Amino acid sequence: MRAVHRRIAVHAALVVLLATMGCSRLSTKYPLGKLSVRVIDAQNKPVRLAAVDLYRLTPSGKVYWRASSTDSAGIAVLGAKNGGVIEGDYVINISDRTWHKLAPGETNDRPVTIKAGDDTVVTFRVVARLPMRIPASAKISP
Repeated sequence: MRAVHRRIAVHAALVVLLATMGCSRLSTKYPLGKLSVRVIDAQNKPVRLAAVDLYRLTPSGKVYWRASSTDSAGIAVLGAKNGGVIEGDYVINISDRTWHKLAPGETNDRPVTIKAGDDTVVTFRVVARLPMRIPASAKISP
């Protein structure tokens, strides 16, 4: 009976050891950099809840990599749970289609290159989207 308990304890210890090594493997194997996106309006005030998508550029095209949304300070940190973003070339896309649109002269799908140890902040400027007027002659179905 003791041999069975010892065998179970050894296997449990091995599982814990492997799980611990696996969880920390990403940050030790791949060089990471920090990438944040800042979204501000025309008055330089932060814009909350803007969706931020990160695509990694590969030889075969774009691959959806990370997503986040801006907080009350207008900042979205990509890859925060993993300690950052792996070195490489990326494209950032923001979308806040309800209340804002990109300011004149701003471009979406902004390219960025991340290197190990970087702390990069990419800023997007947006303007308020004006309410759409419905012509009086338009018929709205219930």
